[in-house]
Amino acid sequence: MRYLATVSYDGTSYAGFQKQQNALGIQTVIERAFRLMTQTEIAIHSSGRTDKGVHALAQRFHFDSHLKLDNDTWLRVNDRLPLDIRILSIKQVNNDFHARYNAKSKKYRYVISKKPSTVFKANYEVYIKNFDIVPVREALPLLEGTHNFKGFCQFVKGKNPIKTMYAVKLKETKTHYIFTFHADAFLKYMVRSIMGTLIEIGTHQLEPDVITKILEMQNRKLAGKTAESRGLYLERVYY
Repeated sequence: MRYLATVSYDGTSYAGFQKQQNALGIQTVIERAFRLMTQTEIAIHSSGRTDKGVHALAQRFHFDSHLKLDNDTWLRVNDRLPLDIRILSIKQVNNDFHARYNAKSKKYRYVISKKPSTVFKANYEVYIKNFDIVPVREALPLLEGTHNFKGFCQFVKGKNPIKTMYAVKLKETKTHYIFTFHADAFLKYMVRSIMGTLIEIGTHQLEPDVITKILEMQNRKLAGKTAESRGLYLERVYY
């Protein structure tokens, strides 16, 4: 039987979601918790990687098991997990379902604080001194549509850099600027590279139209420094 799980996590203490040789990935922690709970080996397959320090509100993964358990029983795995990883739901799906290959789109969130972070919030937002939102608002619509995002990612052989950005939105509160990016798929470091460029636009190091230049020339050297991972959240995976 195949199951689809939704998990939220604080990525601060982990080297990303994926299992790794010389560092602790969230996948390793979850698989160990399943092993302790079921006394069987359960390999999980995620909807995609997240970088070191990146958080997730609703990451997805699937796994196979001969155990036929309901959602509440499966969720007892949380008793074996650290408090910074919580499985939200587990449901049975068709055996041909794949958490990564069946994903139709994803949404990411990036959080910038208007004030210097306290020690309790520093791992979940980024403070940018003298950040001017006006030119950033001008730049955001330039990212929407189907483009070659090669200039906003780390090159990975075999990865198609042409992606469709359905929407880029900005929500402003009294304390934060919250950016959301919804696309059919994302490339390695893509959101952080875009945010790094927007931050340099907001601090008047770059002009808003640099977005168009990067998309047209596909030159990462024109982009800003990659933004810190602690402000980034995987918000949702759509199927």
